[in-house]
Amino acid sequence: MKKKKLDIFNLFYSGAAVVILIGVIAKLLEWPAQDLLITGGLAIEALVFGVSAIKFVDVKEKLEGATEATLAKVADGLGNIASSGVGSNADTYINIQAGNGQPLENTEASPVPPSYQSATASATARMSSAQATTSKLAIDIANNPNTVSSNNAAHTLWQLEQMDILSLAKDLFFQPEWDKLSSEQYSQISKLFKRIFDKKLPNKEALPFLIQFPVKLPIPEMSKLTLDKTHSLTIGEIELLCTAFSIINFNAFFDLFILEANGENFDIRNRKANETQIFGGEDELLLNHTKQFYANELIISPNVECLNTFIKVKGQGLLEHLIQKVDVKAEAEFISLTNILQTQSDELKKKLFNKFKKIRYNVVNETGYSYLKTLVQTAISFTDAVAGQTLFNKIIEVQIDNNVVITLDDVVNCYADTIYFGPKNEYSVNLSELFVNGELHNLNFINAIIEKLATDGIANKSKLLEVFNLKEQDSKKDVFNKLNYHLNKTNTAPSGAQLAFILLYKQYS
Repeated sequence: MKKKKLDIFNLFYSGAAVVILIGVIAKLLEWPAQDLLITGGLAIEALVFGVSAIKFVDVKEKLEGATEATLAKVADGLGNIASSGVGSNADTYINIQAGNGQPLENTEASPVPPSYQSATASATARMSSAQATTSKLAIDIANNPNTVSSNNAAHTLWQLEQMDILSLAKDLFFQPEWDKLSSEQYSQISKLFKRIFDKKLPNKEALPFLIQFPVKLPIPEMSKLTLDKTHSLTIGEIELLCTAFSIINFNAFFDLFILEANGENFDIRNRKANETQIFGGEDELLLNHTKQFYANELIISPNVECLNTFIKVKGQGLLEHLIQKVDVKAEAEFISLTNILQTQSDELKKKLFNKFKKIRYNVVNETGYSYLKTLVQTAISFTDAVAGQTLFNKIIEVQIDNNVVITLDDVVNCYADTIYFGPKNEYSVNLSELFVNGELHNLNFINAIIEKLATDGIANKSKLLEVFNLKEQDSKKDVFNKLNYHLNKTNTAPSGAQLAFILLYKQYS
């Protein structure tokens, strides 16, 4: 039953207007009371306007965006919304606000579109317990089956923007997969992200609601994380970051940041353009090499095993990187790298040898001896001895005086002075007639080098003879090949003795 109530202000407004109108009529007709009536009407009207200037209206306090606690309450109250069918086949409008207990209706700041005027009573009842708390919640859910789903998302996002709910989603660092973390781990990662990245994670209790929210909240890009300064981390925090990043398959962490030891602590900072993170669990020789020659480029991580998964330049890849960067003219760096490669694969050693065109050792002043002995050691370390020997023989040169430089192809390893042919050795050729430019004396220089290397403990003599291809005496085929090499090198036609040897070799070999 409705009750009628007199509107006092309306009575004053209307009554004063009547008095004024009568006063005007009296003035026109020149009644005796004309001045009194007009004066009284205007006075009453002035009084009404004066009183109406003092008016109390309902003021809705500015609603702050929903906090994590608010989201938790919403999650608790709307846990079954998705299962009840809301937002599945019909358009759904969701209005979430946190306030001081005042009922939330359509306001001028956030008017509800006409298609969403009817709110379901079930949502209000579902949230009644939450509204009894200090931080009140109000949820309006309106369904419009006749509206297409694309409009639904637009209307909902529009409404969320009006109420600063969308800004909440932008501010929160929402990673739904981290729901797999334990409560303790999630609490720790929340504190860690806030401390080092200044990013706020929602409470773990709110994650189920955020995951099932009819409007898909944007998942922030990990690649946009930045640090305002260098921060310290413990080993436990590093392992926690590894766990969290593994869950979301984020493998570009070291494209953005650098982890390095700082005394007994570990620092995390923004990565510089020329820096590459390497794993602190690599071989000690390798780590010492990078510290000595690439301290500003290759930054060693803490030796925490989980980091190895996220570091891209490691193991053989790191060695290939070092081989590619090595300056073979920098003797100390070259020797350090070859010492590391002694125990590595033949393939890596081949790549190092391929960095050289030639290595020259001067027997007079011993220039280049450090390179010579280092390459000898590397060649001996090959699993495939022939491959090591071939690579070594290809690049080594020996300067025997100021004008003459020889290679191992210029060395004739034949102790007999005469070579015989025929069934009964009836034909013979003297070696001194075949090699007329001193090739027969080159063997003495190589033997002297081998003796020096053996004396310095580089390897035993047997291994050295093998590397220099002197383990066995040259066969007739070897002599034939070296003669042809000599003729091509000097660009000369064969002499009589040389031609006779060639013919005899082809006839009897």
